[in-house]
Amino acid sequence: MDECANDSKEEHLRLASIIKDCHDKLRSQSKLKGMKKAWSEHLQNTALLEQYSTAMHRLASIWETNTTNPNLYARSRVKWIIDYCNSYFFTNKVFLEKRDREQRLAASYTDMPTFETSELKTSFTNSVNVLDVGSCFNPFAGESNFNVTAIDLCPATSDVLKGDFLKVMVDKKIITEDGEVLRLPCEYYDCVIFSLLLEYIPSPEERLHCCQKAYELLHAEGILIIITPDSQHVGKNAKLMKNWRYTLGTLGFYRICFEKLAHITCMVFRKSLIPAVAQRWAELHREDYMSKTINIPQDKV
Repeated sequence: MDECANDSKEEHLRLASIIKDCHDKLRSQSKLKGMKKAWSEHLQNTALLEQYSTAMHRLASIWETNTTNPNLYARSRVKWIIDYCNSYFFTNKVFLEKRDREQRLAASYTDMPTFETSELKTSFTNSVNVLDVGSCFNPFAGESNFNVTAIDLCPATSDVLKGDFLKVMVDKKIITEDGEVLRLPCEYYDCVIFSLLLEYIPSPEERLHCCQKAYELLHAEGILIIITPDSQHVGKNAKLMKNWRYTLGTLGFYRICFEKLAHITCMVFRKSLIPAVAQRWAELHREDYMSKTINIPQDKV
């Protein structure tokens, strides 16, 4: 039994090392050659992309399918996302509470436009349109109430579309060419998921670009879910997370959930019905150190 546990731990460490080394190499090459050239070379390194994709898929299976260990599964990023989406979209309570909060904020600001709630959706009864960026193996495929569009640089399973989100254009519908996603529909998705995505991107500017694109793809009151790795205590990266909140607020997002788990930080940002409400909140709560950027701890290394 102990030998099996040791083997599993060694495999976990080996896979995690592959992922970390890939991130480190991409960041170092980006600093050396510039983001555009480093990213272009990264996309051409198919052997590395496939190794990374396989490692992510195998490593995820330890966390996401290990239902024999309830404590481990309870800390699963996939379970967290499913639980929050079900709460937000299908219980009505959370969804309407967040709308009411936005209304109260709008009323508290002078010269702020209002909206007529009688014309708005009050519930989601069937399914929600979900875009999972950097999906790898489409972990949400089994959710009957999720209509999932899953994309990844190097898909690990056949139900994931190949696509570079940094290059994908926002248009009226999904357009693919030679099996690769080129365009995604504007204001179509109820939920966009960035699960372990932003730390893959080696440039703060391109991370912000990803968030801006998510905003354009979401319809009003849709949500952007961001899961980022963080094994530190909750206060260690507090300033970074507050700056993320400020930055996304300037785009028209309002953060509605923040939860720190053992190895990840989970955040949910709601696309405001009135972007000016989120933007006004962001400016009122801006601190001197804040700037419009998406930095991660590794940027300082």
